[in-house]
Amino acid sequence: MIVIAAEDVEAIPVTENGAHGTTIRWLLKDTDGVPTFAMRQFVVEPGGATPRHAHAWEHEIYVLKGICTAFCEGETRRVGPDHAIYIEPNAIHSFTNEESEPLVFLCMIPIG
Repeated sequence: MIVIAAEDVEAIPVTENGAHGTTIRWLLKDTDGVPTFAMRQFVVEPGGATPRHAHAWEHEIYVLKGICTAFCEGETRRVGPDHAIYIEPNAIHSFTNEESEPLVFLCMIPIG
């Protein structure tokens, strides 16, 4: 069993072009001995966003706090706490916080 407290993991600013006000914590990853999926925690400050991008792997997102404005392939949806989002491989997507409170979500991606 691996147990990691989120606050013990470094919050790294997301610096890709188009990202602002966003940090990532790699909660579980291959170097921890996790074989299949990495778990990441994102915090998007009010007015912040992840970059609009696409890649060859899927995402599973779970919103913990705040309201997420999720963009995927031309569709925009507002998603609140206790909701899951699936992003298909190669889909152009981004996540924005248009609210006054931080947005916190988990994002799982395949390792490898």
